[in-house]
Amino acid sequence: MNNKTVSALSLVVIVAVLVALNTSWRRPPAVNLLIPFAGTPAEQWPDGADGIVVPAGRTEFALVREVLIASRTDPEMIERHNPEPFLALLAPQVRLQVAGDLPDWTTRIKPGTKLLGVKAEGRMTLSERNGHPLVLTDYVFAYAFEPPDPGALRHQREMVVASRYQVSYAVTPEGIWPSEARGFQYSVACGAARDGYLAPQFTEPAAPGVGVAGDDRRYFSTDGPLPTPDTCG
Repeated sequence: MNNKTVSALSLVVIVAVLVALNTSWRRPPAVNLLIPFAGTPAEQWPDGADGIVVPAGRTEFALVREVLIASRTDPEMIERHNPEPFLALLAPQVRLQVAGDLPDWTTRIKPGTKLLGVKAEGRMTLSERNGHPLVLTDYVFAYAFEPPDPGALRHQREMVVASRYQVSYAVTPEGIWPSEARGFQYSVACGAARDGYLAPQFTEPAAPGVGVAGDDRRYFSTDGPLPTPDTCG
């Protein structure tokens, strides 16, 4: 998966506080733990599965929606790392293959990290392959993580990882066959990504020259092709 953070941007505000007749200087918290997506492009998105809205009138869309929920927003998968509910939604013939390559098809957060929320936005379209309906999905999932030291963060964006996935699902009488997965992850910890897990950058030492992107809206959008720069190597 890819990772892109561009340039550093921080705003430090100093205020005077009188405590026990002594003047001390404190920096206000830069992040809001109660509203974890505050000020980010995902702030107004629906929560979790509510963001996976499908066109009406085709059962194929509803079936694929359940697969996306099980693979990208369900705590059973993303937090407890239990793939069985997700695999049960797939055609039996493909389950073993998918189970052997879960990082390509699912999201699992790094052990020891804690999620504060998930949001989603995107779209589905319908095509056809080999006589079967083919559902094309393009969604961005935003995951907000609790930082162990909120005072060390400079911006709310540092708490949020954005993952965009384009995956096709063939709907057959045997079940659903996922195929052609492509993805991009923004503001991730590269070591965790290489191990097949999702974690924010603050869980690992920052690479030289890597900071918080000043304008990250394109990483939270399904407009246009997937971004291509990769800073994880």
